[in-house]
Amino acid sequence: MFKKRDKNKAEDKEELKEDKEEREERDIEEEELEESQEGPQRPGPYDVDDPDAPEGEYLDLGALKILGKPGLSMHLSPSPDRKSIVDLTFSYGSSSLKLTLLASPRRVRFWEELRGDILSSQKGSREAEGAFGPEIFFDTKVREGVVIPTRIVGVDGPRWMLRGIFAGPAATGGVEKEFLDSFFSTVIADRGKEPLAPGDPVPLVFPPQLLPENIAKAKAGEGPEMVDVKTKQSVQETLQRGPMFTEIR
Repeated sequence: MFKKRDKNKAEDKEELKEDKEEREERDIEEEELEESQEGPQRPGPYDVDDPDAPEGEYLDLGALKILGKPGLSMHLSPSPDRKSIVDLTFSYGSSSLKLTLLASPRRVRFWEELRGDILSSQKGSREAEGAFGPEIFFDTKVREGVVIPTRIVGVDGPRWMLRGIFAGPAATGGVEKEFLDSFFSTVIADRGKEPLAPGDPVPLVFPPQLLPENIAKAKAGEGPEMVDVKTKQSVQETLQRGPMFTEIR
């Protein structure tokens, strides 16, 4: 009799465990669905696996795929061996945009956490709703009597967060803001599968197309080819005709 009661207890515990696991899975699915429905209605940035990511002549920097626009300048700070990029900044007119892809935990709105850190550490900063959801605004003092308006944008993706730091007129409004906002919305993020701590930058690679010797070859119709990030087709003519970036440093 006692053995039968113990068996029933074991079966009850197993059923309770299964019910708990099912509830947790259902809660996760509902949370992900809710997040997808509540997300800001904007065209991008995109994840590399997003079926809505636009096709185009993207420059592949590893973790980031960049779609150039006429009039846009790209400034790279490569590592000493030129195999990776330590700083990636774009400029248009009197404005600049610095891009950084950060690793983030699964199912965590990492930008919400970072906003709190920035607001508490950056004197005079304020939060306001912008083109990409909650954004942070403040003035950066570059020298005595000279300040530059600054705007920080964060977009959460699957295990990544793309941070954009806009400086100059693009931080406040006008043509330059519209131009760089439009460019920012076309960026494609590729987090990869490498283990990274939350907040660590996802490494960017220095593409051979941008080595000085290969830029000259590409203009002559030689050297490494560029490939469309979606179709994988060659777009060698991009660097030959030169509309992708006005200037590459």
